[in-house]
Amino acid sequence: MPINFYFPIIKANPKLIKPNAIITLLTDFGESDAFVGTMKGVIYSINRNATIVDLSHQVPRHDIEAGAFVLCTSYRYFPVGTIHVAVVDPGVGTGRHILGLSAGGYYFLAPDNEILKYIFHQYDPEIVFQLNDQRYFLRPVSNTFHGRDIFAPLAAHLSNGVPLAKMGTIVNNYHRGTIPQCSINTNQITGTVIYIDRFGNLITNIPGECLRQQNFTIILGTLTIENLSNSYADVSAGQPLALIGSSNFLEIAVRNGNAQQQLNIKKHAAVLLKRKTTL
Repeated sequence: MPINFYFPIIKANPKLIKPNAIITLLTDFGESDAFVGTMKGVIYSINRNATIVDLSHQVPRHDIEAGAFVLCTSYRYFPVGTIHVAVVDPGVGTGRHILGLSAGGYYFLAPDNEILKYIFHQYDPEIVFQLNDQRYFLRPVSNTFHGRDIFAPLAAHLSNGVPLAKMGTIVNNYHRGTIPQCSINTNQITGTVIYIDRFGNLITNIPGECLRQQNFTIILGTLTIENLSNSYADVSAGQPLALIGSSNFLEIAVRNGNAQQQLNIKKHAAVLLKRKTTL
């Protein structure tokens, strides 16, 4: 049976928490151009008391799925009221909507392209806004840089106390996205690689809770690992291992190496865990 593993689904409280002045930025812009710095300049021009945190700007280009995973494993470690801005937006300049919502005590601004799918999955928010009031945009709006002209000013105005309801209208039709679920039966667990970090670690959708106090053989492609490790140092340099990572999912790694390259594994690769029988 499939397992709903990420977080318990929580009905969002329609009473909005007041946003604070912390704004996080998650993009695929990289750091060699001025895109990120320009967004910060726009925010500070509207709210000089803002605190801007670079969550990541190294999301692989146009990789909405990776951006969604990075966001879902990090947003909860900020103070309540933090404004999370996610701009991995290959549809920039098209008719796609820009969404704003409050969920779990946080605010989220993002394109309507499933980058918020884990947030929607966890909280099932009752109110989602399409942010379309151009009074809160920079003018003119570029067709290629909505991070600067729309997302940055919206986040700044929100941090200044302008409510989402004033910047847009309630929308009921948006892309919630689907969550890759692992499957559990009596003798095995079947999952998939959903994210590969900069170290080449292969992070799966199999939650740590399924593995504790049970013995499994882990199979990934031609690789077989007989036991879970507690840390990367449990094996010799260059050797593969499996462990429960910091995001609380099973991951496959190579000590002091790159599992993706060494094992030639890509995202969406199948992972099979066979439960060991006890005598």
